[in-house]
Amino acid sequence: MELPRLQPLFEKYRDQGLEIIAVEGKRDTERARTFIAEHGLSYTMLENGEGEAEVASNLYKVRAYPSSFLIDRQGRVMYFHLGFEEGDEKRLEEEILSLL
Repeated sequence: MELPRLQPLFEKYRDQGLEIIAVEGKRDTERARTFIAEHGLSYTMLENGEGEAEVASNLYKVRAYPSSFLIDRQGRVMYFHLGFEEGDEKRLEEEILSLL
């Protein structure tokens, strides 16, 4: 539910500096590619990796999906949200606007 709802935010605010990086946590590359193509997602997608190379859990301490972070231009985490329900994109947009 979350990833397709981030696409309009990316399209609306990317020229103002918004970057979105999604991490595929299941390590199912083909399924992820199919999902990306079906939904026309154009922001950056990363595979999580395994063991020492796990991006989300090792580097960012993500323990559950979906987890969203808004990071300001200085690299500070300014907002964190765990989970995603219909309508959460509106709150996320408010937070994005406060950082642009």
